[in-house]
Amino acid sequence: MEIVSLDNINKKDIPLHYRNEYSGEVVYKNMLGQEESIPVEFIVERSALGTLDISVEFTSSLDYPLLPALRSVKTFIARMDKEGRLPW
Repeated sequence: MEIVSLDNINKKDIPLHYRNEYSGEVVYKNMLGQEESIPVEFIVERSALGTLDISVEFTSSLDYPLLPALRSVKTFIARMDKEGRLPW
């Protein structure tokens, strides 16, 4: 799965400083090379040792194999976090 972008990112207000919850839309290229979007919710959590744990949930059905899609989205989110492009 090729991720094109992660749009309409909204951060949810939660009282934990080490855990951030977001919602947004993943724009990706499907098996035919056409761009599609799907709503997604994800959590970025930092452990005490500084490691990053990312959880992703698609909020509607996905016309793509689930495990490769999850892996691609998690990698894209981790890159966005490293570059400082996620709202804090």
